[in-house]
Amino acid sequence: MKQIQLLLLRHGECEGGTILRGRVDVPLSETGWQQMSAAVAAQASVCSAIYSSTSRRCADFAQALAAELHSTVPLSSNLTSASTILTEHKKPLQAQFLSDLQEIDFGDWDGRRLDELYQQEGEYLATYWQNPWQTPPPNGETMASFESRVNHAIEQILAAEFEQLSIALDSIALNKDEAQDSTLTPTAKIWLVSHGGVIRHLMARALGVERAVGFYSQLNLPVAAVVKINVLQDEQGSRYWRLDWPSGRCE
Repeated sequence: MKQIQLLLLRHGECEGGTILRGRVDVPLSETGWQQMSAAVAAQASVCSAIYSSTSRRCADFAQALAAELHSTVPLSSNLTSASTILTEHKKPLQAQFLSDLQEIDFGDWDGRRLDELYQQEGEYLATYWQNPWQTPPPNGETMASFESRVNHAIEQILAAEFEQLSIALDSIALNKDEAQDSTLTPTAKIWLVSHGGVIRHLMARALGVERAVGFYSQLNLPVAAVVKINVLQDEQGSRYWRLDWPSGRCE
């Protein structure tokens, strides 16, 4: 069994005020940079890869993050027991940008002020938020198209990263007894910098929720939020998604 841990980072506060941001390409505000930096600082300092939406509010930070972090590569080591942790080697990272990780295209609503939209098209907008699969935005992207492209992007990422993890593990010399007795689950940590809609869809997928009316709007996801999803892959290539929910327990 191998595991990819997806660290899903939503972009921070943006320039432009309270507008509906889909494909409109606005940069992060200074506060937004600080929010995302603080969110990343609370996590591990090494990872295997960084993927990002091509939108500026994600891509600019992902590029800066790649310059700060290092990649974790397992190296061959002399193992004394099955529980020995893989040696780590640091190498430079480069962020990889995927247009399929962009936010949904809100069409005619994209980039407009939310107060103006609610005044002029409040009923239509409320209907959309309640059931976006049934009521797409005017001249915008359907939820079916949005979810399909996000799924395509995440499958690309998982295929590439599980392959890299397998190559790294194959380079480590383990005797048969150790391989059989090991209780370790080799894990690669991946940052994915994206948008609220993208992350909500991936959360829904991890929970096995499909086309649930009102579900997206019930997921509170503030700017610069970090959501962890663990994807396990068995020897037959089957994958199992788990939302890594914070325990909230007191120590």
